[in-house]
Amino acid sequence: MKKFFVFSIFLALFSAPSFSQSAFADSLMKGAMAKLDKIPEYVCDIRILLDVEWINIKERTGKVYFYPPDSINYEIKGFAFLPRKGYNSQLNSVTDGEYVALHIGQETIAGSACEIVKIIPSDIESDVVLGQFWIDKNLNIRKMTFVTKEEGSFNLFLEYGTEKYAVPKKVTVVFDIKNQELPATMTGDLEASGDERPKGEKSKGKIEIYYSNYVFKKG
Repeated sequence: MKKFFVFSIFLALFSAPSFSQSAFADSLMKGAMAKLDKIPEYVCDIRILLDVEWINIKERTGKVYFYPPDSINYEIKGFAFLPRKGYNSQLNSVTDGEYVALHIGQETIAGSACEIVKIIPSDIESDVVLGQFWIDKNLNIRKMTFVTKEEGSFNLFLEYGTEKYAVPKKVTVVFDIKNQELPATMTGDLEASGDERPKGEKSKGKIEIYYSNYVFKKG
């Protein structure tokens, strides 16, 4: 009985901090998601720069239309290298079902102190197997990292302006480029850079997306 009692105390002491950290991480994620859920329908100007060493592509400008919760349409002639949903749709993909949330430390991103939360979806069929989020004191997500089954990993860095909603003024997407063909929808937009495409190894690509002149449907 005495040994069982000691073991029970040890188990409680071991489990309590872990539970507390998980609850803290979950509350941070839910707080950040609640801010995103408040974003209404909007239209804004967009400017896009693609940086891949073996591709030359001109800067693109246009309009972006956002429809809650995560649908997005672009008015950008001839440019297809963009997601058909909002950047927050990837966040929803790892939090819609059951998941494990872990608080794994702090880090400063672009001058903002952030708590780091790791999300592991319980659904083994999910394409996204891991998400990690850097959340500042205002519950804005400053960085997202996703690890997927099919498309490798990618990072999103978010910078914010003075808008009343949690919308970015700039999103930088950094991704791995696999040794595979790009979507046919990009044909005609690409010009050879003169550099050979990397063979047998991954290289990094980057998209910089600038948002301005937001017009919100309400508020």
